[in-house]
Amino acid sequence: MRPSFLLMALSLFVTPWSAAAALGGTTSAASVAPTLGWAGGSEATAESGGRFSLAPQALPAERATTASRSQPTPPPAARYTLTPEKRAKAIAYSRIRYMLYFVDVLIFIGIYLLLWRGGVAVTFREWARRVSARHFVQCLIFVPLFVAVVSLLELPLQYYSGFVLEHRFDLSTQGLASWLGDWAKSLAVIAILGVIFVWVFYAVARRSPRRWWLYFWLVSIPIVLALMVVEPYVIEPLFFKFTPLEKTQPVLTERIETMLAHAGLKIPRSRIFAMNASTKTKAVDAYVSGLGASKRVVVWDTTLQKMDTDETLLVLGHETGHYVLHHIPKELALDEAIFLILFFLGFVAVSRIIQRAGARTRIEGVGDLASLPIVLLALTVLMSLAAPLTNGISRHYEHQADQFGLEVTYGIVPDPNAADVRAFQVLGEEDLADPDPPPLIKFWLYDHPALDERIRFAATYRPWAEGKPLELVQPHE
Repeated sequence: MRPSFLLMALSLFVTPWSAAAALGGTTSAASVAPTLGWAGGSEATAESGGRFSLAPQALPAERATTASRSQPTPPPAARYTLTPEKRAKAIAYSRIRYMLYFVDVLIFIGIYLLLWRGGVAVTFREWARRVSARHFVQCLIFVPLFVAVVSLLELPLQYYSGFVLEHRFDLSTQGLASWLGDWAKSLAVIAILGVIFVWVFYAVARRSPRRWWLYFWLVSIPIVLALMVVEPYVIEPLFFKFTPLEKTQPVLTERIETMLAHAGLKIPRSRIFAMNASTKTKAVDAYVSGLGASKRVVVWDTTLQKMDTDETLLVLGHETGHYVLHHIPKELALDEAIFLILFFLGFVAVSRIIQRAGARTRIEGVGDLASLPIVLLALTVLMSLAAPLTNGISRHYEHQADQFGLEVTYGIVPDPNAADVRAFQVLGEEDLADPDPPPLIKFWLYDHPALDERIRFAATYRPWAEGKPLELVQPHE
């Protein structure tokens, strides 16, 4: 899960990579709504732009056959293990990612200060006013200029983070032209959404300067919900090709249906997709996105290529857990409650800043478009401080989905514990997951439990072996 829903959507017009994080790690995945991914890990690794593909490929026949004939094994080793060389590589990559996350926050703070104190936002406001006196038309002028300047100032770091670093650690298969194309498409999407959010925000702020934090929070919720519904249909296809899983993996699809029927559940085949991630990344993952009629389960084709059938079933068991346990609306509700508080704190901070320095910097009030850098400065700081809380909520639901995956595959996969451990091991090796993340980093940045913790749970959670009932799934014969 990602650190915020409302603020993430609000901040889309500021940085393409806040959107990218929502889909699990690529600038080409300009997601505007919460998705619940299987791989996850940390906020830092989630923002590793520039990974991804062209067409899902079938599961290698040899591995699929071997998996279908597998027999129960003793309890698997409960550790995430890497060769010394691979371990050093994973630690080096992760440490750079952690550093880049905090550097990115500082850079955005610096950019907002520059646009505010340097008078750039005021200049853009004046240009917009010369074109029209209508607020919406002014937003059509102001926001694209604002987005373009912020994104261009941030581009060197994002190029290093999303392209150079990924190739340096052999995680990306994406060419520079493709990466830049995804960056440009993300920029366009963010500019369009930014016009909507800025227009609504300042319409509310002008009508209610003292209660905009409450009214904008209320108005933005249905906007975010609408974006969650349309995102799988409108935005995700701009960057990836999605194929119904049954077209390329009919045997796997049948096993998925058996798995779900075993628990008395049903997810239509039409809502289970393979995504062509392999042309842009070597990483593996799966996720759930959308809301209501647009809700769907997506598995990357890299996952299908690198995992056997049993391992893939455990991955999809985790994702169907998000689907069945209604994690997206639950996390949305909790995060919105948090951001109501953050919006109030933002109101207090913005009001004091404008009161003390607004006149000197030609800011006419909170209803002035030129105050946008101040608003985003305050919300960026508050969002960063709230990350441990929102990520803690996400870790809870991700752990619950891990538990659901084990329970729903019990009786379908010969040894779900061993298959889950193997799946996580593949994840760690392919994604260079940190084998020993610092406690503070786990607390502050991780939106999933650390991989070693997930493997220990996968190896030891065996209520059926102890004669205990399942907690999340009630098997149906």
